[in-house]
Amino acid sequence: MDKQKGFAMSEIKISNRAGKRFLTAFTLVELLVVIAIIAILMAILMPSLQRVKKQAKTIICQANLKEWGLVWAMYTEANDDTFPSEMPGPDWMDYVREYYAGVDELLYCPMTTKTEDEGAQPTYAIIKQGGKRRGSYALNEWIYDSPDTSGGRSLEDYWRNTNNRGLNNIPVMGDAWLRPDTQPNDTDEPPEYEGQPRTGMYNNEMRLYCIPRHGNAVNILFLDWSTRRVGLKGLWRLKWHRSFNVSAPAPVWPDWMSSFKEP
Repeated sequence: MDKQKGFAMSEIKISNRAGKRFLTAFTLVELLVVIAIIAILMAILMPSLQRVKKQAKTIICQANLKEWGLVWAMYTEANDDTFPSEMPGPDWMDYVREYYAGVDELLYCPMTTKTEDEGAQPTYAIIKQGGKRRGSYALNEWIYDSPDTSGGRSLEDYWRNTNNRGLNNIPVMGDAWLRPDTQPNDTDEPPEYEGQPRTGMYNNEMRLYCIPRHGNAVNILFLDWSTRRVGLKGLWRLKWHRSFNVSAPAPVWPDWMSSFKEP
């Protein structure tokens, strides 16, 4: 019996020693290896996560513009299919405020969080006009039922209402910077560098849309109330006003745009 107890006690001791070996903590080397593996995985995953995050913001931006399509549809339906008559003072959002109930979040693309004064690059800058934040979308002023002929503008070029052909290629508004409204022309030159402003009072206003906010592209709302992502070179192929020549020779693209996809 004593021998049997001795053998049993020996087995218990051996078993305890084996258990202790299994309960031993990680060594420093093992911890460093685990941390290194986690760091490598994070380095691999972070670019993908950033892309997914940007894609999500692009989708939210398009949803915002879709909401503006509903707003403009309600406005024009209530006004004999006609857009506002442009007047000095109000910006575009002031004409339709009652239709979007002042939900100012719709004014901002989620890629924008600051004004230029606050350190934002033009591509991601909130528009500031008259000391007020005016969102991050600009209206195509050629849609107005306007009497404005300043800067040599022709009254025949305004769209004025929704009763037109080719609505799916007529821009209403889209991602932009610097000003809440613009009047692009087919003779406008692209920015020589990212974020170059227009020159003069009425020249090269296409530059205000020509920002790579969504992967070398911007989101645009069209007159059929659809939205889509438009490559920057494709801006010159949209029908901004009635006599805009969408078949005009492409401008000379600056170096920073040379690799962008052709329309």
